[in-house]
This record gives sequence, structure tokens and C-alpha cells, in this order.
Amino acid sequence: MINVGVIGYGYWGPNIVRNFNSIDGSKVLLICDSDQASLKRASKAHPYTTVTTDFRDVISSPDIDMVAVVTPVSTHFELAKKALQNGKHVFVEKPFTATVAQAEELIELAEPYIYF
Repeated sequence: MINVGVIGYGYWGPNIVRNFNSIDGSKVLLICDSDQASLKRASKAHPYTTVTTDFRDVISSPDIDMVAVVTPVSTHFELAKKALQNGKHVFVEKPFTATVAQAEELIELAEPYIYF
């Protein structure tokens, strides 16, 4: 079982949560958003999923194997980097990063986790 934490429950977040929950062997355990109204929607749609306003809860949780970053692109790099540094697998909504240099740095950080 892959336990997923989703950061961002705005426009695309509900779709990402639904899709990860529909995959056999995958379950969203934690949803994070800074907006209380978004978290209320998440709680209503997924009553058995924990919600939080603090992204560090997702990134640092020993129960989370993978972090899905579904936030504005300006936050993608820092959130994905912190998740990788905490040993998490990472899914980032497109665009991946704001710059090529950021993308290259994340790819370098992720290399130990890439399996072919």
C-alpha cells in the first residue's frame, strides 16, 4: 500500500485525491490546504482522511510514502524539494517547476528514488 499526502485542494486537488484513491494499492491519508473552505470540502468528500493547514504535517509524516504537490507553480520547487529531502516519493502537478534550474535540482535529488 502506498500512502499519499496531497498538498493543495483547490481546483485540481479534488481530482488528484479521487484518482489516487481509485488506484488499487494507493490511499490518500492526509490532505493539506491553507484555505479553511477547501479543507471543509475535503473533509466532507473524504470524511476518513485527515486534513491539515500545515504542509510540514504531510512532508514529515512517517505514515506518508508519497507527496502530491497540487499548488501554484511558485511553490512547487520548495515543497517538492522538502518532500524529497524527507525521503518521500513526489508527484508534482504541471508545470513541474518555474525554471529549468529548479527542475534539474529536483531531478538530481530524486535520482536515488527513480526505478526503471
